[in-house]
Amino acid sequence: SDQNTVRLARYRDGTILEALVELVGSDDPVLRTHDEARANAAETLFNMACSEISETTDRMANHAGLLECLAVTLRGEHTGLEVKMYCSATLRRMAEIIRHPMIAQGALLSALVKAATWTNTDCIAEAFRAQAAVPENCVIMAHHHGLLNGLSRLALTRGEGEDVEKVRMASCLAIELMSRQDEARALLSQNEGIIMALTKASYGEDQQEGDMRRSTMSELQGSVTGGFVDASGRSGTINDDGEDGRESDDDMSLQSRRIQVALKNLVSAM
Repeated sequence: SDQNTVRLARYRDGTILEALVELVGSDDPVLRTHDEARANAAETLFNMACSEISETTDRMANHAGLLECLAVTLRGEHTGLEVKMYCSATLRRMAEIIRHPMIAQGALLSALVKAATWTNTDCIAEAFRAQAAVPENCVIMAHHHGLLNGLSRLALTRGEGEDVEKVRMASCLAIELMSRQDEARALLSQNEGIIMALTKASYGEDQQEGDMRRSTMSELQGSVTGGFVDASGRSGTINDDGEDGRESDDDMSLQSRRIQVALKNLVSAM
């Protein structure tokens, strides 16, 4: 039951949590026979993170080294996929819970930066998105060392397929949410990777480099008048509320429009 998660978290002031962390983080080729035990430990941490009892998740968030262990495990050369899947899912869950002004937010953001190489699922990208969904988090995220670079790398993930697209889209939507805050927008606009990610998401990766440069210039010029040019070459305007002023286009999703608006706002902030 959910009450058991509190007992586990409380036991001897985190002794069980520490044992689980040590087992999950034991990335030693000599201990490959312990893969099942590591997977069980990672699953236990995930189940505890899903608890609806705040004391359980608070104790996890504040347990020294737990969040970092989850992130580092995702980069382990000798760690099985099942363990990594649970670790990424646990980080995503913790990102939905931890927010400003919780003490653990700094440790969470550092963990997400380290975990930003994980693209097998969209969990880490969605973790960034969950953080950015809270307006009070956005400026803190933008200032956090390495976060914008890590987020932009996720948004620029190479490859094809639905899973890869989910990673790119969730990352771009996290950037879009951050761009709504003035101070965060100024920092985002200075990051080359962020601008490139939104440009590719807005105009597609199939265009030639020259086309993308012209698209960006159109965005730059449109920032003065509120205009833009979409992926099909049609121009339009964006009103003061950030809404698309031209006739609705069934071929363009709402998410794509939001990303284009974000790109326009970032270029305006340059």
